[in-house]
Amino acid sequence: MDNYNFEYEQKKKKKLKKGPLYVIGCLLCLVIGMGAGYFLRGSQPSVATSKETNIYDEIRQTLENDFLDTTDSQLSLKERILNGMVYGLGDPHTSYLSQEQSAAFTTSVNGSFQGIGVTFTTVDEGGLILKVYQNTPAAKAGVLAGDMITKVEGTSIAGYTSEKIKNTIQGESGSEVSLHILRDGKELDLKVKRESVETSVASQIKTVGKEKVGYLTITTFGERTSDLVEGVLKSFQKENVKHLVIDLRDNSGGYLDAAHNILDLLIKDGEVLFRVEPKQGKEQVYKATNREKYTFDDGYILVNGDSASASEVVTAALKEVLGYKVVGEKTYGKGTAQTQKVFADSSVLKYTNAKWLTPKGDWVNGKGIKPDYEVKMKSIGDFHVGEMKKSYHFDQVDDNVLFMQEKLKELGYPVDREDGYFSQKTKTALEAFEKDNHLKVDGIYDKNDSMILLSALSYHIYQKTIDQGYQKVEELIK
Repeated sequence: MDNYNFEYEQKKKKKLKKGPLYVIGCLLCLVIGMGAGYFLRGSQPSVATSKETNIYDEIRQTLENDFLDTTDSQLSLKERILNGMVYGLGDPHTSYLSQEQSAAFTTSVNGSFQGIGVTFTTVDEGGLILKVYQNTPAAKAGVLAGDMITKVEGTSIAGYTSEKIKNTIQGESGSEVSLHILRDGKELDLKVKRESVETSVASQIKTVGKEKVGYLTITTFGERTSDLVEGVLKSFQKENVKHLVIDLRDNSGGYLDAAHNILDLLIKDGEVLFRVEPKQGKEQVYKATNREKYTFDDGYILVNGDSASASEVVTAALKEVLGYKVVGEKTYGKGTAQTQKVFADSSVLKYTNAKWLTPKGDWVNGKGIKPDYEVKMKSIGDFHVGEMKKSYHFDQVDDNVLFMQEKLKELGYPVDREDGYFSQKTKTALEAFEKDNHLKVDGIYDKNDSMILLSALSYHIYQKTIDQGYQKVEELIK
């Protein structure tokens, strides 16, 4: 099989997000500008084909000799020049990366690394945990999605960048790290052991009435993902599972051969899995082989707007060939493929060189895959988080008041408006929240109120809110 890479540019729809997402111990797919970039394997260093001076060389030489660098960039001038050249193409999926950046992304897409096993994003107070991976040190220590890390080893991490938080929590495998956490407005301390973690696949068997449901979560399509998925499918069949649910929400893609191998576990020999149209040459049709298959009475796929590329390859094939039902929100819509060229200094040019089509020949680029059952799934990213530089009180108007009103309403506190005007009823709702959370009851929205409100909202979203996507699946199974 030809090697193609599937990735996508992260949409800026998530209101909460102020910085890149990180898996502790591993850079997760949203760092370096262009979003969730994954690399292909097996590329070889190139050999210069010409030393002829041209306009590119003249520009580079002029800048290297005469440009006065007044920036504090950590990147070399060469790296910035090359980044600028590639950025000018206007393709968010084409990029130049240094050796270190390439290595970080390769680790990320494979989903195996040294760390504690959480994904987080930055907020003013520290790091807000968005996901805790199954069977990881964080899960074993009792860390929950929605927790806010405010201190590491007793030191406040307020104002830290994602990179700095990651580096602060990272450490030698086997050692412990002490985390001070804010959970639903309450403080607690947890010790977490750093270990080797695997985050690409998780599974469990659920029941709907008397029916067994195999729930498979795939977070990335890496080198070992198909082997891990096969192990899960074997266990499901051993337990006589009849219904398969594949959760691809927030899965931004990965290696094409991983997607191919996973589809080949489920789709019968000879069926078309997907098609690829390279810039050069004829359309390539990829079909299932005669390897051992795993069959279920019916299947469901959970997706959202951040399910992209390889996730869309898998979703489209299972929908079109096996009739799996797609539940959730329209997928991202990335129908292009990338390959890479590795240079003599181990830096990498990743560039778009093909497009992929569904088994029926549909190109999802820019339009995504529409679910059979559309279900809006709430996340913390649906809410705004403003920068609190001052306090707010009755009769003031400000965006931060609007953001407070959004959160209070979601938590069930009655507000009469969501327009940023600090009304009397808004004050009353805030006072009720302050009382319930043992804060100073003065109806003044200050930085501490904001932090506790975000903590309460995060806990509510991740620990109290019903997973409406899976709830719909249960309804369909019944």
